[in-house]
Order: sequence, then structure tokens, then C-alpha cells
Amino acid sequence: MGNRASQVVTKAARSTVGFAARRIAANEWLMGVVYDHMNEANFAGLAEHEEMLSDSVRVDAYRRGIHRNVQPGDVVLDLGTGTGLLAFMASRAGAKKVYAVEHSDFIEVAREIAQHNGFTNIEFVQANSREFTPPEPIDVVLHEQMGDELFNENMLQNVLDLRDRVLRPGGRILPARFRLFAEPVAFHESMRIRRFWNIDLPDGIDLSCTEQSPIATRFDTGRNEQFWARPGSVASTIGEPRPILEFDLHDLESLDSLDTDHLIERTAATDTIVDGYCVWFDAVFDDATALSTSPLAPLTSWGNRVFRLDREIAAGEKLRANLRMGQLFEPSTWYVVPLD
Repeated sequence: MGNRASQVVTKAARSTVGFAARRIAANEWLMGVVYDHMNEANFAGLAEHEEMLSDSVRVDAYRRGIHRNVQPGDVVLDLGTGTGLLAFMASRAGAKKVYAVEHSDFIEVAREIAQHNGFTNIEFVQANSREFTPPEPIDVVLHEQMGDELFNENMLQNVLDLRDRVLRPGGRILPARFRLFAEPVAFHESMRIRRFWNIDLPDGIDLSCTEQSPIATRFDTGRNEQFWARPGSVASTIGEPRPILEFDLHDLESLDSLDTDHLIERTAATDTIVDGYCVWFDAVFDDATALSTSPLAPLTSWGNRVFRLDREIAAGEKLRANLRMGQLFEPSTWYVVPLD
């Protein structure tokens, strides 16, 4: 399995696009071009693919989903094929033809693996998927372009384009159903890092004076900062998790049809410290097959962004906040506003 903690850091790091991309985030077409080039760069080496191929939760979920939903004789398009794994699985599941589409030169590695394993029904296409039209209708579109916060690898733009242009009526997208969560969570005490003024020190040393101090404020990086949860750090959610977004790619109209302002209300079951709001998603292939990146589920190669809170709460107390997703596909523009 390798060092999964370092794998989470690697995947988490690639989800932040940087200042230049955020400056042009309002232009959806231009952002699509930027993200295509970023994806090409971010997945250009063996190390990035070693991370994903070693993620047994991811690999097993895709294998189950593909073998349950790709039928003998299907024509399949694998979007962003990378190493070709999903295309190979579709072929093994009985697909008649697989178009493995990849923008980057890494497609050469996939071709070599296919030849070594004797696959003869896979056509490798080096192209941007939005510029490729197969010569026949597609029965199944396969994809894995989910970023840590779901939207930040151009998934919606690319999959919806293929759905509208090449997927036959009644065709299938795998996975198609998604649930996005932003849940208040409590960390294990041993892995908790509290705000400066809330840290308990021995010998009666009190830091509480720094909370409203003009001097300390000069050194404060911000009280709504984001950070990445270390693997195994989350002990529990606050209340029962409920998705802030649910959608199905088969009938989603567009990226603009998704709400970007969400009220989160939870009631604490016990006295606890709420460390922040943790983001994860579920990708659903069918009623029996799903992949979850929850910090309380088996560890995957996706990371979990946390919007820091550090608030003590009593059993029965309600917690209310708004998650405002500035640019849906750029999570560094998201922020949480406590309402009480």
C-alpha cells in the first residue's frame, strides 16, 4: 500500500491551482483550458499514478462498478485514461470496444501496458476529450476526474460535454451520482491543534490574552484558514452527516445549476470541541457500489480539506454555519461563516 500519509499530501497538494488560475476563474471556458493543462502536468509522472494504483479502495470500487455496469458488447469511452486501468477493466468486463482518451504523453505508458497484457479492443486516442468525436455512439462513459473537493479536476465540464455529444440515448456514466459533504468534526485529542489562545499549558501559563490582542493579531494568518486533515485525525462528526449537494450526471443541466451557498445545521450529541468543517464526497456507481473519501471511511488517496473552527460545544447545542463556495471548481475560494 505504501506510505498513505504522503499519498494524501500529494493528492491534496495538486488541488490548489494557484493565483493565476483564480484570477481568471470567472471565465469558465478559459478555466477549462487552464485545468486541462494543469491535469496534464499534475499526472505526467509515474509517482502520481503509483499513488492512485496503490489506492486499493479506489481500485476495488472501480472494478466492482465497471464489472456490474459494463455489459458484453458495450462501446466504452474512458475519459482521461492515464495508465489505462479503467479501460483495461472495461475490456475485461466484456466491452466490445474501448476508446481510451488521454491528453498527455502518458498515454504511451498505457499503450505499452495494453500491448504487454494482450488487449486488442482498446483504441488509444491522444486528444482533449472535448475535441474528440468517436465514429460510433458510446454506451458507457468512464471517468475518474474527481479532485479532493470533487469539482476541481474539470470533471463536470468534460463529462457533461461527452454526455451531450457522444453518449447514446439511455447510455450510462460511471460513476454518475455524487454526494458532497462539509461536516463539522471533532479530532482525536492527540491530533488536535488548537487556536493559540485556546491551548492549555502547564504551570498556570495562560495564553487567553492573545485572542483580542492587537499585537498577536499582527501575526494571525486568519481565523477561517483551511488546512488538510492528517490521516486518522478525525474522531467523529457532529451529528448525522448530510450532503450539502447531491446530483446525477445523467440529468445535471450544467455547473451553474448547482447551488454554491449552503446552510449547515448540526446538533452535538456530547460535549466536544469542534475542530472545523471537513469536506469529502461519495461517488456512487449503483445501489451496491460506492466510493467514499470520508475521513471516517477506509483511507484513500484523496485528501480532506478542513475549514478551521476550534469551538467548544455542549451536548444538545446547535451549530449553524454557511458554506459559501466562491468558485465551485476552486476550493481555495470557499469559506465558512459561523452563524452563532
